[in-house]
Amino acid sequence: MPIPPIRHWQAHLRASRPLRVLLLIGGLSVAVLLAATVQYIDSMRDREMEGAERELSTLNLSLAEQTASATQSVDLVLTTIIEQLKSDGIDTPEEYARRMGGRDTYQMLRARITGLPQLDAVTMIAADGHLINFSRYYPIPPVNVSDRDYFAYLRDHDTTAPFISEPVQNRGNGSWTVYLARRISGRDGSFVGLVLGAIELSYFQRIYKALQPDGDGSISLWRRDGILLARHPVLPDIGRPLGQRHFLKVLERAKSGVYFSSGGLNDGARLVATRALADYPLVVNVTRRLDAVLDKWRIQAWTIGAASAVGIAALLLSLWALARQFSAYEAATRATDAARRAVEGREQAEQALRQSQKMEAIGQLTGGVAHDFNNLLQAIGINLHVIDSRTDDERIAGPARLALQAVERGATLTQHLLAFSRRQQLRPVPVDVATLVERTSRLLGRTLGQSVRIETEVAPGLWPAMIDPTQLEMAVLNLALNARDAMPGGGTLWILAGNRTVAGPAAGEQAIGSRLPGAGPLPVQVEGLAAGDYVVLRVRDTGTGMAAEVAARAFEPFFTTKEVGRGTGLGLSMVHGLATQSGGGVELDSRPGLGTTVTLYLPRAEEQPADVPTAPPPPPAKARVAETVPVGVGCAILLVDDEELVRSATASYLAQAGFAVREAADAAAALSLLDHGFRPDVIVTDHMMPGMTGLEMARTLRARQDETPILMVTGYAEDLTSTAAAREVSLTVLSKPIEPSRLVRSIRDMASVEG
Repeated sequence: MPIPPIRHWQAHLRASRPLRVLLLIGGLSVAVLLAATVQYIDSMRDREMEGAERELSTLNLSLAEQTASATQSVDLVLTTIIEQLKSDGIDTPEEYARRMGGRDTYQMLRARITGLPQLDAVTMIAADGHLINFSRYYPIPPVNVSDRDYFAYLRDHDTTAPFISEPVQNRGNGSWTVYLARRISGRDGSFVGLVLGAIELSYFQRIYKALQPDGDGSISLWRRDGILLARHPVLPDIGRPLGQRHFLKVLERAKSGVYFSSGGLNDGARLVATRALADYPLVVNVTRRLDAVLDKWRIQAWTIGAASAVGIAALLLSLWALARQFSAYEAATRATDAARRAVEGREQAEQALRQSQKMEAIGQLTGGVAHDFNNLLQAIGINLHVIDSRTDDERIAGPARLALQAVERGATLTQHLLAFSRRQQLRPVPVDVATLVERTSRLLGRTLGQSVRIETEVAPGLWPAMIDPTQLEMAVLNLALNARDAMPGGGTLWILAGNRTVAGPAAGEQAIGSRLPGAGPLPVQVEGLAAGDYVVLRVRDTGTGMAAEVAARAFEPFFTTKEVGRGTGLGLSMVHGLATQSGGGVELDSRPGLGTTVTLYLPRAEEQPADVPTAPPPPPAKARVAETVPVGVGCAILLVDDEELVRSATASYLAQAGFAVREAADAAAALSLLDHGFRPDVIVTDHMMPGMTGLEMARTLRARQDETPILMVTGYAEDLTSTAAAREVSLTVLSKPIEPSRLVRSIRDMASVEG
């Protein structure tokens, strides 16, 4: 009789120790593979859920902050009105109804709601419930709201907290409104009346719609008692307590949380992030369908499960085929190792990318510091050389030489910084100035205090500006803080934005303001502007203003009229530098007792900039005066540098060395001098200058077939780190700070070669 297969295998196992070991290892391997697959799939699910929870929490926090900010803006209007009533001495219901019912109060209410899209109307309500004044209509309709929830509650509770009503639907257009109400109390705590703000809930729905790109989620706003106020996607059940509302139990233990809801409002299980607002009885929920959260995980789980099943089948087949499957097992091991190495390589690449981004961010700071520091060292070094060359007194020359050694050490330090840094300081991008003004004004409302009233006005259709948004926010903040300091007793701060087209380079030389009654011309500082489109951002205050001599120096670095410890003198200088380096300009309009206006001209952002050359701005006053000065004997030099310290010191030293020097504060002034007939033997120029850089000026000259030798002396020139750009326009590059004798030798060599 034939031997049954099972007995054959049993006999084979008893006889073959390697087979027993193989089967034992194979069995353990199958068990481990199954366990690892299950554990890995489970851990993937946990990671997917954790990632979704983090994303929902982050979005929930952002939405809660936006909702709180929008509500605070309305509440600020109400509290401002109440504070005004107290300051006017209105303390009884009779006074409130009598003094607040006029058209001037109606106009004031209309002005209060300007710029707040979420605020539909402001209402003043008497102690008996009838309307005193209403920002929407005048005369006031005969309406009594004593039956409303907010009126009954605030009438019976002496509280300073705001009350948010149940939502009310407009019967005409179907829109929903919620009321934010505050109680007006007399000095003795008696009930005087209410001031009420109507908040359009569609405002929040628009925000939620804009921030909910996925179709598998929802964003909703609830009252703390569980009544739905707004939701995207929209539900027809606004104003009702819907669903299971598990978030109410979560918020009993903490201010925020993330939980799993087995039954959503309309489409099954969801992951929910909930957060209660700190100062208002409102809750913001952000949800995603669990199916959508785990979509990718299911695909991956099926893929890994299928791969695992194939692996197990292969392993079982290897056990059945014995030795023939050792090679397949080794191949699988090699594939696993390759996958592991690929994962490790990707992690290393990601780490390298993060490090690169960090170093790039630090480089933006060090590059600007090195540039300014090199300019300072250049000015210091040249003047020390002048001192050393003009005296034989060792008591003077000795310290000068020691100081020169310090300059050399500073030069070494800046060279290290430049080797580190490879980027410009500013990052201009198209900026929505209207949004920036709105965001900044909200921040300033909390920063400047209640004594300063902030008014904003943005022209319709405001263009985007090509500017660094962070630096622009800092500039507006600096101007606002200066305005606050100029209004110690309080006042009004206006932030205005509009469009302006400049027809020519001198258009910016017209004052913004007009002549005031009984006053002379306003002292104005103006930056010349090229023809083009600009976004005009204007910050105006009702402060003490500045005298003419102070306004003339307002943009000078480190110039300040504040007491020690209250200002560095760099605020307006930073604003000026930001505007001019970005291709715009700045105007200062101020008179003692009449306030100050600072206007920034920001270049308009264009997706496709027109390749049309603009007329160069006129040369500055200093350059025009210099035209009347005879050139003198010797080699003629055109010295171009925007740093007056460096330019003046260099010009003085070169003049002492026998050169005839003409100075230009920027490339535009230098080109103007050349256009007016000045023919230098050598042009010595800086690279990083406002408006046109030294390299751009060189390209312009070469395009005009001007072959005058150009020596570029720069402290920071990212696009000149290779010699390609220098060869392109045939110029010589020297790094600041440079020893004056070397500068003289280089100029003479270039002049002799040209001659």
